[in-house]
Amino acid sequence: MRLPLPTPAARRALRLALGLTLVAVVGVSAMPTPATAGPAAHAAKAPRPADQAKAAPRPADQAKPASVGGPATGAKANRVGVNAVGIDLCAQVAYAAGFRNNPLVTAVAVAMAESSCNPSAVGSNGPTAGCPNGSLDRGLWQINNCYHPTVNDTCAYTAQCNANAAYNISSGGSNWQPWSTYNNGAYAGYLSAAQAAVARLGGGNPPVGVTGTILANPSLNIRTGPGTTYGIAGSVNYGATVNIACYTFGEYVSGGYWPSSTWDRITNPATGVTGYVADTWVNTTYDVKTMVGRC
Repeated sequence: MRLPLPTPAARRALRLALGLTLVAVVGVSAMPTPATAGPAAHAAKAPRPADQAKAAPRPADQAKPASVGGPATGAKANRVGVNAVGIDLCAQVAYAAGFRNNPLVTAVAVAMAESSCNPSAVGSNGPTAGCPNGSLDRGLWQINNCYHPTVNDTCAYTAQCNANAAYNISSGGSNWQPWSTYNNGAYAGYLSAAQAAVARLGGGNPPVGVTGTILANPSLNIRTGPGTTYGIAGSVNYGATVNIACYTFGEYVSGGYWPSSTWDRITNPATGVTGYVADTWVNTTYDVKTMVGRC
């Protein structure tokens, strides 16, 4: 069936309707999407943290806060790797980390103010500059997980590893500004107790609190230095518990349970003999390098 031709008025109305439809389609396609509209468009143009890090070098760890909040308010599962507890634990691991004299006393006092010398202590913080999602202060010296991400949780909640991190951040005990309890003076209330704990170390002798179990059967030679070319000072039997004072690097030992060039300076409590044994034959709770300082 043939339809009648539209009148001129009807044709004008049809063209107008088609024009309005085209404008609407173009307008919709030109509208900004939610990801680029309004204030968000300006936010998207701001450099990301990674871009900012590339534009300027990161400040040294010593310039970053070690702890952000006040004293710790909670605790994680216990990961203590030494025998002492409380303030004596702090004194031992601080000494093993390298603190000496007045910096050692200050280190212990700061740890008491920060965590009550609880290696599992944790404090939660809200957003701060550079840490918009909040952060956690962890362990004895409450090492912050945002400002010091290289100190992972395993290290932060392990007594000796936390002390080693505190030693590095404080530049060997010469700079305590990164700690909030030092800046607000709270640590000063623990100085007397810290001094007493340091005195209990025994006149500055290396503390003996970290232990290991001998895995070599039937016995393991104790050497005068970190290698098999050194003289034999004595021996220790399989299964014996020895005290570990520190570690060092020496001859690579390919045998044992975890071949390495790490050697432990030990004392055999049964004989009193002190010397070096290959760490590959000594079983410890954690990597010995996170539990004691370097010889």
